[in-house]
Amino acid sequence: MSIKLASLSDAKEICRVQRCSWQHVYPKQLISDMFQALPFELHQQLWKQRLSSEKNQIWVLKTNGVQGFLMLEKQTPEIELAALYLQPDTIGKGWGRALLEKACQSAAMKEVYCWVMQDNQQAEGFYRHTGFQFSGEQRQVEFAGSYFVQKKAYLAADQRFF
Repeated sequence: MSIKLASLSDAKEICRVQRCSWQHVYPKQLISDMFQALPFELHQQLWKQRLSSEKNQIWVLKTNGVQGFLMLEKQTPEIELAALYLQPDTIGKGWGRALLEKACQSAAMKEVYCWVMQDNQQAEGFYRHTGFQFSGEQRQVEFAGSYFVQKKAYLAADQRFF
């Protein structure tokens, strides 16, 4: 597998990976509501916009197609790890860490933060294992008529596991 910067032509596969990952993590009714609120074509268009934005840096993990991706988004003065998704069969094999390491090194950033769904224990474990520290800050977000609590975590250059 290789890790490289994404191109506009990766939008469809990035969208596919994200939707597959959502199906792996979230309850069926929520997925149904999410997919109804965000049809594939609209979702793909959002990824094309993100790929075209200068404030985003998107990395893809590829073999015969996109197996995972990561998106960094410049938020003055910080950088947000806005997305990190893998195909379910690649989880636990070190590829999430490899994507994170490549993006952090390439961006030469001192600190990055992310928001993690409160009930996503697998994601929280991954972030803790790679050196993220949860700040105790929380926010509530709404999507497709459902509300979620997210927890904020920071990764400083001197806290990195990799």
